[in-house]
Amino acid sequence: MTTPRGSSAPEGERERNGVRHRVTRVLAAFLAAIPFAAVLNVFQEWLGDGISASQTGLLVGVLALLAFLVFATMTTSGDTAHEGRLTRRAVRALHERMDESFDEFRDQTGASIKYYPARHGPEAKHLKQAEMLYTKAGEVIDTAREGDEILAVNSFVEVFHQRSDPAIERLQEEYLRRIENRLRRGAAYHRLVQLPSLDVLDRSSVFLSDSIEPSYLEHYRRIIGLQSDAPGQGVSLDAVTAKYPISFVVVKRRNTDGGTGGSIIWQVNEHIPVNGLPESANFQLTGIAIVKDSRGDVVRHFLDWFKELQRGQRSLTLDDLRSRGDQRPAA
Repeated sequence: MTTPRGSSAPEGERERNGVRHRVTRVLAAFLAAIPFAAVLNVFQEWLGDGISASQTGLLVGVLALLAFLVFATMTTSGDTAHEGRLTRRAVRALHERMDESFDEFRDQTGASIKYYPARHGPEAKHLKQAEMLYTKAGEVIDTAREGDEILAVNSFVEVFHQRSDPAIERLQEEYLRRIENRLRRGAAYHRLVQLPSLDVLDRSSVFLSDSIEPSYLEHYRRIIGLQSDAPGQGVSLDAVTAKYPISFVVVKRRNTDGGTGGSIIWQVNEHIPVNGLPESANFQLTGIAIVKDSRGDVVRHFLDWFKELQRGQRSLTLDDLRSRGDQRPAA
């Protein structure tokens, strides 16, 4: 005969196991939130004095939401079907609340960031990702108005040694044309191209055109033409000694309060060895981060880098961008 205590033992054991399981999930949820806390902390330190005490509290609130979102997601997979449906509704509500929190953070700091990959997942998706990437980058360029500045920096590894792809070249061409259209609307445009050494410009045996993608090469030549046709328009293309392995574009806007804000297209490059040899590696675009920073807390760092690179700049000429078939004029 089974006693009442004996008959309830399995249920009691299941209940105890369930409690242990839920405790484990809570701990795992908060452990999973730790990396998010580190990222938010770095972002806070980067912005420096731009974040107030109230905004710090907002960061903590976002972290708590992240932790409980992980917990709720884990609960969905472990509970019964009925409980799972209830939890899924809670997860959706948490997602909505989290979106509101990030919106609030954006509103209070004046900054937001979104990443667009160019080479993520199956290769069949790469072209579609590139189309989205260049579209979003072009939309940033289109925000430049009369009196604004477009400041671009090319890492010397960004446009060199890239494999030509007609579809990608078309996207690049459309993007670069959008920059030129902004010039016609009164925006200034200054681009710095980082080179290992400026001495390469004086070597007759060196052809930069061999290493620059066709769309960028033609864009550079058109920009030099604009310099000649309208020297007072605020257009420049300069070579500088490489210092920062970074590529970015800043659309700099003057705020009504006298401050400087704008948007950043921050490029991420990928290092790809050829035939397994690092010394013959290619560098290609793997994605961009678009930062919208109306108050300039982030923009100011990129402006400082731009100014630092400008020291010792040298204007590029059509002769510097000549092709191998061109004849170099006699000295």
